[in-house]
Amino acid sequence: MFPMTIEENKNRKRVIMSLLLGALIFVILIPLVIVHFSIYLSTLLGLRIYTNFLLILPGVILVLIGLFLTGWAAWVLWKEGKGSPLPIAPTKKLVVGGPYAYTRNPMILGAFLYYTGLILISGALIGLVIVFSFIVLALIYVKFVEEKELERRLGESYVKYRKSTPFFIPRPRRREYSHGSSH
Repeated sequence: MFPMTIEENKNRKRVIMSLLLGALIFVILIPLVIVHFSIYLSTLLGLRIYTNFLLILPGVILVLIGLFLTGWAAWVLWKEGKGSPLPIAPTKKLVVGGPYAYTRNPMILGAFLYYTGLILISGALIGLVIVFSFIVLALIYVKFVEEKELERRLGESYVKYRKSTPFFIPRPRRREYSHGSSH
């Protein structure tokens, strides 16, 4: 391989830093706030906190699936798109491979599963309302801000991808994007 240029090296460092920042915020800080606030709110409202294997086991499964999906999505953005999900280091091209073949927002779906699993493990079920509200707000932001930026930056290829790939709930990929990983 050819040695990296100074600009490529700067971009790689920016992408790595943004991935680490994203992990810190979305995998550690936000979940901690959600779980602790859910427990606090449950206590404040006198709601029961459930410590039940029937909640803990599905919670662990959801946490593992959510973390896997989020990590896979970030990896594909880095490897195929040469960028990250954060605006400080956006992808260089449209990514339609990996989990992006089934949903345009696999990271938010992964976060939803991860946060829901943490709430089930914590037993503070009022947190499900908090998780749902947070995810709805994230999806509204993506729909009305991020999608416009992606269309402006990536053009017609993004418009075609948007039309053929579901927004949030995954489904098998339509034919026009079934081959190749990115456009």
